[in-house]
Amino acid sequence: WDLYIMDRDGANLRRLTNSGAIDTAPNWAPDGRIYFMSDRGGTPQIYRMSPDGGNAERVTFNGSYNISPAISPDGQWLAYISRIGGAFKLQVMDLKSGTVSSLTDTSADESPSFAPNSRLILYGTQQQGREALMTTTLDGKIKARLAGQGGDIREPDWGPFQK
Repeated sequence: WDLYIMDRDGANLRRLTNSGAIDTAPNWAPDGRIYFMSDRGGTPQIYRMSPDGGNAERVTFNGSYNISPAISPDGQWLAYISRIGGAFKLQVMDLKSGTVSSLTDTSADESPSFAPNSRLILYGTQQQGREALMTTTLDGKIKARLAGQGGDIREPDWGPFQK
């Protein structure tokens, strides 16, 4: 379970990680670095590294289970899911200060994705026993459930990004 990178045309395949750990869920940041989940430290945490490879730098330190990294288009925020007391909750980290905030009071959050303006996060969760898509502001004060038909509603992704 290593991370690889290749040119757009499929040429020049290169291995980025070779730690013996499970390295998965890569996400490109605007500065070119790659954020990903790895259990190289014993439990799932978020790491980042250069697209040239080299040493991975651990980013998350609060909690023993942090997955699903998503970087805001402006490069200022990291959203991820953290297991807290058996519940999966949406977290957001200010990448400059390292300050982490818990944004939700639900317990089955998954797959965060930033809006192109970096001000809203879309994520999957469960509310009242049903799957739902939700949005939240970066401070978690304004949340909205998105209307949808019945069925599985999971792993949302906001895109494509506009420049």
